[in-house]
Amino acid sequence: MRKFAKHWRDSASLLILARDGNRVASKNNFNYKVLVFKRTEKTAFMPNSIVFPGGAVDKQDAILSWTNFFAKQGISKERLAGLTQVGGTRPFIFENDDPNTLDRNVSLRITALREAFEELGVLLGHKQSEAGSSASGFSKAVGGFDIEKWQKQVHDGEKQFVELCEELKIVPDLLNMYEWSAWLTPAMFRKRRFETAFYLVALDEQPEVRSEPHEVAEHFWDTPSGLLQAHREEKLWLAPPQYYELNRLVHMPDIDQVVRFARERSARGSTLIC
Repeated sequence: MRKFAKHWRDSASLLILARDGNRVASKNNFNYKVLVFKRTEKTAFMPNSIVFPGGAVDKQDAILSWTNFFAKQGISKERLAGLTQVGGTRPFIFENDDPNTLDRNVSLRITALREAFEELGVLLGHKQSEAGSSASGFSKAVGGFDIEKWQKQVHDGEKQFVELCEELKIVPDLLNMYEWSAWLTPAMFRKRRFETAFYLVALDEQPEVRSEPHEVAEHFWDTPSGLLQAHREEKLWLAPPQYYELNRLVHMPDIDQVVRFARERSARGSTLIC
C-alpha cells in the first residue's frame, strides 16, 4: 500500500492547449486555447465545476506490460527513463513503492492520457506506421478509428487502455507531456481527497472532442484570460487548481513560449500545493 493511501487517492490531470489558427500572439491576444469541461450534477466530486480532463489512478496504468509494449515500438527503457530524470522537490505521488509496477513518472502520464480519452475522446499519440514524437515538443491527436466505441469500452472497463493501443497499433505520446504541478485536496474535504499530478501538452490544432455523457455536461475551448474573466463574472466556477494554473498561463499568450517554458521546468520537479 502506498504511504498515504488511507488518507487520499492518487490522480493525474492534463492541461491540453491547442493553437488557435493563424492568430498572432501579443500581450493581450492569445494564440491558443485551453480545453476544459463542466462536470455533471451527479459527479461525486466537485459537481458542476469547470476542470481539466483527469481522474484517479487505475492499476492498469502501471502494469509492466506497458514496458513490453513500448519496447516493441522502439521506445527503450532508457528513453522512458528520461522522464524520470527530474531534479528538485518530488511530492509523494511520484514515489515508487512497488518494483513490479511502472515508474510513477511514466504511469501517471498514462493515467492522464487515459482519462482524457475516457472523458473527452481525445487520444494523444501516433500510429505505429507514422513518425514518432516531434522535436518541436508538440503532440497530436490520433483519429481514423471508432473513437466512441473504444471510449465507451475503456471508460466502462470492458477494455484496458493498453489493449486499445495494442489492437489499434497506437503509441501514446508520453514524451511530449510536461510535468506542470502537483496538488493535494485540502483537509476540509475529508471523504474525498486527491493528490494530483498535473501535466501539460500542446497541439498545433484543436482535435475533435467527444464528451462522455455521464461525466461531462459540456466541453469548450477558451483562452486562459477568457476563462478567468467568465469565473469573475460568475458565468462559470473554476475549481481552485484550475483557477491557479490558468493564472500562470495568463502571462504567456504565445503557445510556443508555453512549450519552451514547460519543457524546461518539467525537469525541475514540483512542489506540492495544498
